[in-house]
Amino acid sequence: MERKEIKQYDFAALYNLLGTDKTAHAMLGDNVAMLMKGNKNNIDQTLPYHTPMMLNEARIGIIRKGEANYIINLMPCQFKAGMIIFLNRGSIIQINQISENFEMGGLGLSDYLLAALFHHRQDFPLLNQHQTMFVEANQEEMDVAEHLLQAAWKMMHQEDYSRDAVGNIFASLLHYINHLNNNKQHYKQQPVSHSREVFSQFIRLVNQHCHQHRMLSFYASKICFSERYLGTLIKQESGQTAKEWIDKAVVTTACVMLKHTDKTIAEISDELNFANPSFFCKFFRRVTGLSPQSYREQK
Repeated sequence: MERKEIKQYDFAALYNLLGTDKTAHAMLGDNVAMLMKGNKNNIDQTLPYHTPMMLNEARIGIIRKGEANYIINLMPCQFKAGMIIFLNRGSIIQINQISENFEMGGLGLSDYLLAALFHHRQDFPLLNQHQTMFVEANQEEMDVAEHLLQAAWKMMHQEDYSRDAVGNIFASLLHYINHLNNNKQHYKQQPVSHSREVFSQFIRLVNQHCHQHRMLSFYASKICFSERYLGTLIKQESGQTAKEWIDKAVVTTACVMLKHTDKTIAEISDELNFANPSFFCKFFRRVTGLSPQSYREQK
């Protein structure tokens, strides 16, 4: 029997739910999906709330109206009108709330297309797995991003359109988002504190390595701190212990696999580097209050 992989919650799924009017608002191309007008109704029909989901492709979102509350890679995030969002492959998202007037445009890009656009440049920040950027843009900056999205949309509707030209528009949009993000960081009036930088680095490492590493010693060695000092800093900065953050990341990953694959609990336990399924089940119940099977069957 064919195995069920982690479901890709991409714009292709949304495209199929837009009904007879979908051609006016969404389209699919080679290694790309575009959404020109998404709203709460679209999302309500497509994506579950309060359930972690893994992105298997990069996403760009331009928020035009309203606001939405998400959890992105463990951290609570509020998206609101005037924001440009970038989420790379591997990001784990959870939708908690979306306002009735929410509206956005968006773009999904495959790994193959991203690598082709940037010639496998490992130094370009947006190619890093789990990379996220949340840019609060002014009206002029929003207009530029919208114009680039519109230009790609119009060109892809031309008969026998130039894929190189469209690819260059996508690359321009990604470069522009990276440029805006760098400028906003540079001109912030208050510099980020050392403890906040360390906390952010810790969370990035946890998101990358929680599948195999649950011990604080691993993350302390990566950051070149002692376990005690790192644990104290994380607790002071976030109000939660480092172990609580690590456990949360492991459970979130397990929840994605339980809900969106048909892998057995034993297979999930093995992928997450538990000694045996019994240890995994005890861990999952301790953190969530549910057994893995109960969570899987929960509506």
